[in-house]
Amino acid sequence: MKPKKPRSPKKSTKKRVHTRQKAVDTFSGESGNLTENRRGRHRILPWDTVTGRASNYEYQLGEIWGRLQAPLLAAQTAHQITAAFQEFGQPYAGDFVPRLSSDILSLLSDHDFPQRAIPRIRFLARSLAGRPNLRFRSSRDICEKADAQEKRKSPHRILRREFYIECSCGYRGPALDNNCRKCGAEPQLSIDLWTGQAPRVPSNEELKKAHKSIQQETNQPIAAPTVSNSNSLRCECGATIGAASRDEALEALAEHKRLVHGEKQK
Repeated sequence: MKPKKPRSPKKSTKKRVHTRQKAVDTFSGESGNLTENRRGRHRILPWDTVTGRASNYEYQLGEIWGRLQAPLLAAQTAHQITAAFQEFGQPYAGDFVPRLSSDILSLLSDHDFPQRAIPRIRFLARSLAGRPNLRFRSSRDICEKADAQEKRKSPHRILRREFYIECSCGYRGPALDNNCRKCGAEPQLSIDLWTGQAPRVPSNEELKKAHKSIQQETNQPIAAPTVSNSNSLRCECGATIGAASRDEALEALAEHKRLVHGEKQK
């Protein structure tokens, strides 16, 4: 008998734990996809897309239903549905046929198809809004839930929005037309309205320090006045000659011209 080969030691296999790291920007990247983090079955189409299509289809069918109803109900095949839309459903025929011709034929033979005009238009529009991703019943359920949410909304609207204010008169509470309810003080038109803070008022100590600094500046000795510019004369060479008075400046200018430029006195 052949000797048995020694068994090789089993390799230890450790399960890798896949940990998803949180992205810096949660609105971009694979890890930041919000739909991946939700539990349950994901939606094939957003509800806004379904309800928007249903509203659009309902408006288009309402515009052409008067001339389209008879040939559409008499159609027996998908080709007849396409021909009825192309002849009586302009200019909206391209939104329905030939893409939805077979779906429209199935809906016309459905036992839940209504008998009146407006319910028929709504039934077709809401059933076709989710095609080809959703079934007819699912598409209608989404539109019905959206209608229920819209009906639960309050019929009222906000007429005025007020803010909480603190007035210097001592009143604290909601404003009335943006003014103080107690004294009627109006808000100041300044950049403070955007920040929501009133301008800072200096304290008495800061006012006293500022007053003292102003007094010290005014009590400093005033320097002697310099020669006025009106007693200064400029020569043609560019030299400036000044004196205590204008007459003395004229004499000094004449002396300058005699010595420097060699002019003779008249």
